[in-house]
Amino acid sequence: MRPLPAMILISLLLPSLSTVLVPSSGARPVSLPEVHHPIIYRPASLSSPGSPPFVPSDIRKAYNFLPLYSRGIKGNGTRIAIIDAYGDSSLSTDLSSFNSLTGLPPVTLNTFYPDGPPKRTDSGWALETALDVEWAHSIAPSATIDLVVAFDSSLGHIFDGIAYVANSLPNERMLSMSFGLAELSYPTTGSFTIAATHQLFVTITSHGTTPFASSGDSGAATCCNPQYPASDPLVVAVGGTSLTLNSDASYGSETTWTGSGAGSSTIFTKPTWQQGLGDSMRDIVDVAYVGDPNTGVLVVRGGLEYQVGGTSAGSPQWAALIDLASQANGQTYGSINSKLYKLSSYHDITLGSDNFFTARPGWDYPTGLGTPDANAIVNALSPALPVSLSNSATFGGLVVTTTGNLLIFPTNGTLSGTCNVVTKNSTTGMVVFNKTFTIPNFKMKNNTGILQASFLLSIGVSPYPLSSNIGITEGAGAASSSVGVTRRLDANGDGIVDILDLARAANAFGTIINSPGYDGSVDVDGNGAVNIIDISIMASYFDATDFI
Repeated sequence: MRPLPAMILISLLLPSLSTVLVPSSGARPVSLPEVHHPIIYRPASLSSPGSPPFVPSDIRKAYNFLPLYSRGIKGNGTRIAIIDAYGDSSLSTDLSSFNSLTGLPPVTLNTFYPDGPPKRTDSGWALETALDVEWAHSIAPSATIDLVVAFDSSLGHIFDGIAYVANSLPNERMLSMSFGLAELSYPTTGSFTIAATHQLFVTITSHGTTPFASSGDSGAATCCNPQYPASDPLVVAVGGTSLTLNSDASYGSETTWTGSGAGSSTIFTKPTWQQGLGDSMRDIVDVAYVGDPNTGVLVVRGGLEYQVGGTSAGSPQWAALIDLASQANGQTYGSINSKLYKLSSYHDITLGSDNFFTARPGWDYPTGLGTPDANAIVNALSPALPVSLSNSATFGGLVVTTTGNLLIFPTNGTLSGTCNVVTKNSTTGMVVFNKTFTIPNFKMKNNTGILQASFLLSIGVSPYPLSSNIGITEGAGAASSSVGVTRRLDANGDGIVDILDLARAANAFGTIINSPGYDGSVDVDGNGAVNIIDISIMASYFDATDFI
């Protein structure tokens, strides 16, 4: 057996200020040491699901990506930008090995060098590059990845990488940045200030691109010196967790990873979408993802397999997740934090600390809103299409008024909302029935791209219950509704219009009122005869749910 590599935690802080301010000096930037852990290797058979190092199939199941892939949501037609330094000379070969090992398809990868090809290599950044590209591809396997390689990790060249995305790559859906520098280490004057970089993010988000950044891998030692660009309010800051999976790779539990960087900005004031959380300034993190190297992910680099952790792992995967949402919902998001803070589709992390901040229910500093339920987040980010009901009809001496406010969610084909039915005596005006019906996540039928829903609102009046019969249609972003009033189409009252109701109508077919065999409950139009019209109306609502 060949020697196995050590497990590596990427800890990517930009170098100290004295180094980063002289990008043209040619001096090797000072980097943090790698943290080495016991040797862990994932065998090619992948015979132990749910055990680190996690492979794409583990993470996809744990964070509930599988329903998205089953619907063909894989990042088709989208682009994800990734910024790294120095590059990775073996990336193409390693990507092929990673894909072969994990069952992923090939990736379309473009590489850009804003300041020219780097003149030397850096093993830490090479592993970071492999992590970013392999795992963005793992989550959005059909997305094109545009890798922007900075000449080195100096602040000036990293700035140029961000500027290249802002000025030369306007069609990216997402941007992932697994690097950062403490806010207090940034210069306050000159070309590479936080203020100048923030203006690049203004441009980037104006294109519809959503930026993500890792929050740092050293935990927190103080309240108020978080890492930038994660602390920029236009950027989604990604923290880290320790993840435990069940033996079938289903989600088990999570706690805060001690290395999850967090804190309160000293530069940016509190965004409106963070009001009531943390203190009076912009606080990070926003969301979290598995980051603990002890529960790390598989990375192929230089022909070897590593178990890699860090918030570096979370940034490209969150970027890829929202890339899936962009494809599924047919829209770009730009600065998305205001939307993410309205969602509840997270695993709330309530245990653990980063040695300064402690997790708690709801938002907290080291894990933010939590880790994703991917399918629920993509669905929740769908632009819901409103459809209203407003109808008043007279039937058998009663005036039936139906109103409603419904939302269609085209991504998952569901309908939700409330409807109200008020029924009055047409002569006296007396209310004989008044009920509000809740329609919860009603599944619509997909008819070659056209979503359709039919349901009934049962009106309990004598001698025959009535129903307000609702039809909803959605296609190409437009919705329409119809409302009709009849005797209750669900003739036997079992909650659905089915063959039993049609059989009952067929049994009384051809009869008229006061004749043998006449059944008033299936004379749905109330004209005194059971005929083809009644059966046609019932058939048109076949399988419709009756809300009683």
